[in-house]
Amino acid sequence: MQKLLFTFFYSLSLLFICTNLSFGQVVKVKKNKTISHWQHRFTLALGAGEELGAGSLGYAAMYGFGESQRFRIGLGVRLNLALGITDSVPYCSKKYEDELGNSYKDSLLVEEPFLGSANLGFYMSYDINDRWEIGASTDLVGFGFGNKKNAFLINSLTRDTLSTEAEVRSLVQLPKVRGTLNNEFFVGYKFNPRWRLRVGVQYLLTEYLTPEKFFNDNDEYRNNAILGFIGITFTPFNNDAVNCPKFKKEKIHYLKEGEM
Repeated sequence: MQKLLFTFFYSLSLLFICTNLSFGQVVKVKKNKTISHWQHRFTLALGAGEELGAGSLGYAAMYGFGESQRFRIGLGVRLNLALGITDSVPYCSKKYEDELGNSYKDSLLVEEPFLGSANLGFYMSYDINDRWEIGASTDLVGFGFGNKKNAFLINSLTRDTLSTEAEVRSLVQLPKVRGTLNNEFFVGYKFNPRWRLRVGVQYLLTEYLTPEKFFNDNDEYRNNAILGFIGITFTPFNNDAVNCPKFKKEKIHYLKEGEM
């Protein structure tokens, strides 16, 4: 009889404890963290050279390799704007030679150039350490825009001159190197998990076309400018980890009544 009473009260106690756990508490079951290898970057940059100033606004999706994800490559889109900071900016034709083998380039002086492009580009970066990075980007393909400008054309061989109009090439393309193309080489400093300061060099190609091939079968004129620039990069969806993109939030499953 005593054994029977002991078994009864023991079973009742276990039932009471389990009931309290089921109804009075919520048990959290944590799942392992997962890391996204993708990082989203929004960039803004301002540059200046001897004859041209430039600004760019872009977005890139960067994929990180390995556990540390220090090395990243990706694709992005970038809006480029370029304007003359002098009254006229020289644009040059392709080289041609005279009968003696001397090389010449015709010049197109464009008054107050202002043009832009929206391009798809290739991006890469490498984190040297927790704070510093190096990187580069280049435009690949896109389209250019800008108003027609008054221009003054000079034949470098004969010294003939004429006034004409210059227009922006609508097609931007590599590897033929056409249109308005922006290339960057930079060093970045991460002063915040989401913000980076960048300084570097831009190699900016801009191009104007004349309505006819006036001299030496040329109607394409280019300016290859080297600009120093300063910019910022914003990486949303980032956590406090220095070399890694955002950790996805831990998924917590709450056990409801009756699941235990």
